[in-house]
Amino acid sequence: MDSKIQCKAIIFDFDGTLANSMPFLERLGVKVMMKYYGIDYREAVDRYRMTTGLPFEQQIEINFPGNPLNERAVAEFERLKVERIYDQELFPDTVRTVVELREMGIRLFVSSSTFRPTIVEYFRRRNMVPLFDDIMGYEPGFEKGADHFNYVRDRHRIPLGDVIFVGDSLRDYERAKGYCRFIAFEGMFTEEDFRRAGHRGIVVKQLSAIPALIEPVR
Repeated sequence: MDSKIQCKAIIFDFDGTLANSMPFLERLGVKVMMKYYGIDYREAVDRYRMTTGLPFEQQIEINFPGNPLNERAVAEFERLKVERIYDQELFPDTVRTVVELREMGIRLFVSSSTFRPTIVEYFRRRNMVPLFDDIMGYEPGFEKGADHFNYVRDRHRIPLGDVIFVGDSLRDYERAKGYCRFIAFEGMFTEEDFRRAGHRGIVVKQLSAIPALIEPVR
C-alpha cells in the first residue's frame, strides 16, 4: 500500500466485525425461517445471507413480504437473540485493536442493527463502553447506514470525509457508498465477494491489521 488512510473516526459494525456472533445469528435466523415458513435448510441459509446486515424484521419482510406470520417470527428471533447475545465472544484481537486506535487519537463508534440497549449492555458487561465515543443501535427511523453516519457528522461534528466504516457484509459496503470510506472485514463474505460487489478498497482478515493502515487527522 502506497500510503496510509487519513481519518478522524472509525465506525465499526458489531455482529461479525467486533463480535464473532454471525454464526449464532445465522443459526437462529435459519431456524426461525424453517419453523415459520416451511422452507428447507439450504433455502433458509441463502435467504438469510442475502439480507444479512439488516435488522431481522427487515430481513423477514424482504424474504416473506406481507406474510401474517412475520410478526411472530421476528418476536421469537429477537427474544432468543437477547437470551444468548451476551454469550457471544468478541474476536480475539477486538479489544487490542480498539485500544490501539484509541491511543492513536481516533474517535470510535459502534453501529449495529441490534437494539441499542442490548449493544450497550453487551459492552458494559465487558467494561468497554468508555472506549467508544458513541454506541448506536437500531430504532425505527434510526438504523445502521445513513441515519448513523449523519448522526456522527451532526452530533459529534466529524466530517464524513474523515470517517471510515468497517463492516463484514455486502450491505455494509452498500451503506457506505456516498457517505464515507469503507474497509471490508472478511468473514461471512470473502474478499472475492466484496470485489464482485464493486469494492475496490481495503479488505482485512483481522481487525488488528487496521491500525497500521491509519493515519490520524488532527
